[in-house]
Amino acid sequence: MRRHLVERLRAGGYLHDDAVAAAFVAVPRELFLAAHAERHGLDDVYRDDAIVTRRDATTGQPTSSSSQPAIMARMLEMLGAAAGDRILEIGAGTGYNAALLARLVGDGGAVTSVELDADVAVDARRALLAAKSPARVEVGDGARGWPAAAPVDGVIATASTEQIPRPWFDQLRPGGRLVVPLRLSPVVPWLQAVASFRKVRSGFDAVAVTGGGFMSLRRSGEADPRGRAARLTVGEVADGGRGRVHLELAGPPLAGLDVAARQRLVMTALGFARRRPIGLEGASPLALLAYVALALPEERLVEVVRSGRGAGQALGAVDAVDSSLAIMTPDSGGRVRLDAYGGRGAERAVLSAIERWGLAGRPAVGDVRMTIRYGSVRPHGWRSARRGDQWIALDWSR
Repeated sequence: MRRHLVERLRAGGYLHDDAVAAAFVAVPRELFLAAHAERHGLDDVYRDDAIVTRRDATTGQPTSSSSQPAIMARMLEMLGAAAGDRILEIGAGTGYNAALLARLVGDGGAVTSVELDADVAVDARRALLAAKSPARVEVGDGARGWPAAAPVDGVIATASTEQIPRPWFDQLRPGGRLVVPLRLSPVVPWLQAVASFRKVRSGFDAVAVTGGGFMSLRRSGEADPRGRAARLTVGEVADGGRGRVHLELAGPPLAGLDVAARQRLVMTALGFARRRPIGLEGASPLALLAYVALALPEERLVEVVRSGRGAGQALGAVDAVDSSLAIMTPDSGGRVRLDAYGGRGAERAVLSAIERWGLAGRPAVGDVRMTIRYGSVRPHGWRSARRGDQWIALDWSR
């Protein structure tokens, strides 16, 4: 089954490196998903899918998983871990990725994985012991790295972040490699790019970028930032008090609306939409949505969650002047639909960004070039943003 998984990953273009392929053949994934294997069988363990292993008891949202093998293979190749390397992993999960890393670095190397959740760490340690893997799992805040393991040759994160924590930079040797899922927009957390960076004097330069989606990096004592965003629920209340939710909006534009403006926006969103398909001509929906999210000011963006029929996540733009709303929704067929409500302000802004994407050559996520610099000097780029103690600049065109 491990060999067949490798064959599928190679056939899909996700796996090229022989050393990474050998690691997948050598490490039994079922040892890290024992409960899942018992319930669903070995065939299910070796499908090319992420498998959720833990959920929040209150919200039901996933808090830990075994990542999809395809993106794991791609990220391992981007890291380029070699025999004798010292690797720091942020987020142990089941321990499967740490075991793969340990095979890549061999007896002369070392793998340290930092996991915030003590229960998750205990399970990962048990699985690594069963697999006879020397990778170590430490309990701690992954954003702080693990100073005792420094200096390391590579850092790989299995959770997404809006900025690169300074300890990762400090604990990485000069010229070392970092692989991390980076959230492109602080408003829409599922718009992400997995990037490999090389450490330079005052930050990082991107080496390669690919698509991917990961849960957010959790920090000790820190609440989910999405819980702090201004929100607006659009729905109906029928006789008897029973309600039906259509949309949930979250983002900066909502914070500045008074009661009357919020009511106008709700009524707008309950109205009929002007609907149009967006031609992608073979391009990725993720690339278009990410481009639009970066091209428009963050103060106009909202994350949209649809309920009922057509449920799913979408990107929205709000025009506070005419209370208009425009929503871009990707579907499972690789298409994007634009729904415009109310006036034309939001719709025109989105269509203008889509036109600029076309004029730029319809760049894909892999065409993104990123530069990260700590300190006050702002790097040049098509778009740059200050995030914490660093500047992140992006250039994006074919």
